[in-house]
Amino acid sequence: MIRFSLPRPVPLLAAALAFSPIALSGTGVFSTAQAADMQQNTTQLDFSVMGTAHAVPTELTVRLSVRSDSPSAAAAQKDVNTRMAAAMKLAGGQDGILAKAGGYSIYENTPEHGPKSWTARQELELSGQDSVRLLGLAGQLQSQSLMLEGLDWSLDDATRERLLQEARTEALKKVRSQAEQSAQTLGLRLARLKEVRISYQEPGPRPVMLMAARMADSAPPQRSPDEQTLRVNVSVQAELSP
Repeated sequence: MIRFSLPRPVPLLAAALAFSPIALSGTGVFSTAQAADMQQNTTQLDFSVMGTAHAVPTELTVRLSVRSDSPSAAAAQKDVNTRMAAAMKLAGGQDGILAKAGGYSIYENTPEHGPKSWTARQELELSGQDSVRLLGLAGQLQSQSLMLEGLDWSLDDATRERLLQEARTEALKKVRSQAEQSAQTLGLRLARLKEVRISYQEPGPRPVMLMAARMADSAPPQRSPDEQTLRVNVSVQAELSP
């Protein structure tokens, strides 16, 4: 009896697997080449836009000082300590006004002609949003022989944060439209935006210049705040393609 041996069929899955490395390898080469070609055809454009917000300062800071001259260092310090305690007590009773005792110094005066003496000095800082009451308090302290050193206008924290957010939103809204306009001008189209960087420019306390002569005891200092501008700069790198 003659027996015939037929070859066993190869499963379709095995056949597919046998060819899959070649197929995958070919796909990988195609993707890499395509990505490289796309990268070569893109143009990078760096630009920046600015958003602004304006506001009148909301917080006033008044800087005063207590000074005492005496032949004795102990006497000069005692006088300064007593007057500063009285000033802090008066300021501490004012709602909405923050009083802070600042730097303290004492030094010896040794003139070429005349007796030696000691000078003690301490700073006092008052801040608040009610400028009328704050300036009135400064006038009272001047009548107690404190010296007015300066006035600074600034923005309180809540107002500053709100204005920075407004300026940032304004700048970010400008980014895409300006990128698309630039691409159109160059005969290209905007592919994507990347590397967005945000920086802030905000004014610090704005000092008020004072005359050398101190104001009369009955006339408290007067000063209206000037408008301040906060700026937010957004720098962007855009990819443009044909």
